[in-house]
Amino acid sequence: MLQETSVLSLVPAGAAHRVVGNRAVALPGVTVDILTTRKIELEQWELRRFHDPYWRLYWPLGAGGIIEINGEETALQPGHVYLIPPHTTFSTRTRQPFAKWYAHFNLGPLADRAAPGIYQYPITAEMRSLMQKVTLPSSEKIRFPWHSILWVTEAVQCLPDSVWEQQRLDPRVLTAMEFMNTHLSLKLTAEQIAKYAGLSVRNLNHLFQQELQQAPMRVLLDYRLDEACRLLRHGDASIDEIAEQCGLINRHYLSRMMRQYRNTSPAAYRNEMV
Repeated sequence: MLQETSVLSLVPAGAAHRVVGNRAVALPGVTVDILTTRKIELEQWELRRFHDPYWRLYWPLGAGGIIEINGEETALQPGHVYLIPPHTTFSTRTRQPFAKWYAHFNLGPLADRAAPGIYQYPITAEMRSLMQKVTLPSSEKIRFPWHSILWVTEAVQCLPDSVWEQQRLDPRVLTAMEFMNTHLSLKLTAEQIAKYAGLSVRNLNHLFQQELQQAPMRVLLDYRLDEACRLLRHGDASIDEIAEQCGLINRHYLSRMMRQYRNTSPAAYRNEMV
């Protein structure tokens, strides 16, 4: 018989609260952050080597859209949904006008590191039922996107285990990544990140190169740029405010980093209709 692990209480000493017991089950946490859910009717849909820090879920209502990844084309077909993980570079074109429902979303720092590509699945009865609720008449006010969350969850469950293989990182790397991702507005140093992960700076750099083929400060910059892109596309804060929130000093530095690493400017990224 397996021995149960005692609960670690985070209740401050001297507080009136008491937590005593055993942890029988502990499942990992995950975030489902719906950035937008929309229906769009497209006459033209031409994206060139596009690259975003969030997931895309497409439900085409008719044929006409084509997605190209690494020279391979996928024609969007009604009766199917298509998932594209973050940081997948893709291009699109239209063979004829068509309409689609789509969602942009994030699943948190770990799940957002899924293998790039495009994943196609037939619409299930549950997805169709959820989409009937998502597609309520615009006259009906929707306060929270509960049905969108369920639709996204139903689609993500179709993904094969191989999509998540690269998540198997050293726990110390995951600790450092979580620390960076939750402190984007701060001016973090390699020393602070290493200390939080219980490593020397040298070992931190070695582990990141071994596991991610990137230096920790470059990973931090990617997190900052990802958050800036999310706020530009799905928020209304000014570019100056976004730069400050993401720890990127000012709008000029943000612009320089986006041009260098994302091949665009903050204003251009914000104004793109996709």
